[in-house]
Amino acid sequence: MKTPVAFQLLRILSSAELNQLETFLRSPAFNRSPEMARLLAWWRQNRHEKLEKKQVFKEVVPDKPYLSRDWYLLLSRFTRLIERFLVWQELQSDELGQYPFLLRNLRRRRKARLFQRSMAQARALLDKQGQHTAHLLYRAYDLEQEYYDYIASHKRQEPTNLQAVNDRLDEFFIAEKLKQACLEHSRRIASQEAYDIHFLKAIEQQLQARPALLSVPAIEVYHACYRAVVLGGNKAAFQRLRRAMEAHQQGFPKQEIRDLYLLAINYCIRALNRGEEGFAREAFTLYKQSLQQGYLLEDGHIPESTFGNIVSLGLKLNRFEWVENFIRDYACFLRPEFQEALPSFTAAKLAYEQGQLATALQLLATVEARQPFLYFGAKTLQLKVFYELGEWGALDSLLESLRVYLQRHPALGYHREHYLLLLQFARRLLQLPPTDRQGRAALKEEVEAAKAFREREWFLRQLNRKSGH
Repeated sequence: MKTPVAFQLLRILSSAELNQLETFLRSPAFNRSPEMARLLAWWRQNRHEKLEKKQVFKEVVPDKPYLSRDWYLLLSRFTRLIERFLVWQELQSDELGQYPFLLRNLRRRRKARLFQRSMAQARALLDKQGQHTAHLLYRAYDLEQEYYDYIASHKRQEPTNLQAVNDRLDEFFIAEKLKQACLEHSRRIASQEAYDIHFLKAIEQQLQARPALLSVPAIEVYHACYRAVVLGGNKAAFQRLRRAMEAHQQGFPKQEIRDLYLLAINYCIRALNRGEEGFAREAFTLYKQSLQQGYLLEDGHIPESTFGNIVSLGLKLNRFEWVENFIRDYACFLRPEFQEALPSFTAAKLAYEQGQLATALQLLATVEARQPFLYFGAKTLQLKVFYELGEWGALDSLLESLRVYLQRHPALGYHREHYLLLLQFARRLLQLPPTDRQGRAALKEEVEAAKAFREREWFLRQLNRKSGH
C-alpha cells in the first residue's frame, strides 16, 4: 500500500518539530478535531508497523464505523493541517515576511495609528537586516505597496508614495534578473542547460541612464558579475567584480556568495585556458578565501570537481606543502564514494610534480576510477609518467585502453573532444623519430593551435626537448 502523503510529511519532521506539531494540533486556534492529535499519536507509536486502515480508524475515531470515504477524508484533513503547520513554521522564522499580512489587516480595519506604528517597525527591521539580497529588495517593495494602498484607501487627498513603490520594484527586478543571468551561465557551464533570460538589454540601458541604481549592493554585485563572467569582460571588469564582492560579501547569504565565488573562479579558469597565466594566482586566492569562509561546502561536503581544481591550481603555482596539507585536511569533507579514490589521485599528481614518478604510479594503482573524470585523470597522469620513464609498451597499452573507453562512452559532452585530442597527440608523439624535426614542428603547431586542450603545456614541453625518446 502506498504511504499516505500525511505520513510522508511526518517523516521529514524532527522529534522537536513533531512535538511542536502536537501542540499545534491541540490548539483550538488551529484545529478543533481531537482525532487529528490522536492520529499523530498513533503514527508516532506505530510508524514502523504495517498500516491497517480499519484498525487505525477505529483507534483514532472510536465512535464511528469504518467507511473508506471517511478514512480518506480523515487523511486529507490531516494532510492539510500538517501543511498549514509547515507554513506557520516558515512564517515564525520570517519576522519581516509577517508584516505585509499585518499591515493589510490593519488597513482593512481602518486602524491608522496602529498601521503607522507597524509600518515604522517593519521599516526599522528591514534596515537592520544588513543583507543585500534581491529577496529583501522585494520585501522593501512589498512594504511600500502596502503603504500606497493605505494612502490610496484612507488619505486620498495626500500625495502617495507611488514613486517609491516603483523605485523599489525596479531595484528588485533588476537585481533578480541580473542574478538569474549569472545563475543561467553557471548552469550552462556545469550541466549544459540553456535558458532565455529576457530584458537584459533594457536593464543595461536603465543602468546607463540611472547610474544611481548601481549604489544598491545587490545590483552592483550582480551587474559586475554579469559584465565580467557572463559577457566575458576584460580584466578591469573582473577587478570590479572582486571589489564589489569584497565590499558586500558579508551582506549575502552563504549560498549566494558561494555561487558568486564559483562564478568568479570560472572567469579565472576561462582566462587560464586562453593562456592568461596570471589568473592562476587569482583563482587560487579565491579558492583559499572561500575555503576559509566555509563557502565551498555543499550540505557539508566539498564537491569533487572543486577539490580537484584546488589541487591543480596549487600544483601549478608550486605550492606543494599547501597542497599536501589541503589533501590531508579536506579529504574527509568529500562525499563518501570519493574519500579514497580522489585523495589518492591528487596525491599522485603531487608526487608527479615533485618528480617522484615511482610514487605517483604506486598511488595511481590504488585509484578505483569508476567515474569518467577520475578514469581520464588517472590515465592522463599515467601517460605522462610512462612517457617520461620510457615505458613504451605500457604507454602503447594505455593508449589502446583509452581508445576503447572513448569508443564505448560517446556521451562525454565537451570533455570528449579534449580526450580525443589527447589520444591523437600522444600517438603522434610516441611515433615521432628523434631526428624528425619537421614532424615535431608540425605537431607543435597543432598543439599550440588547440587552445582549449588542457594538456598543451606538457606536450609542448616534451616537443621542445632537443631529442625525443
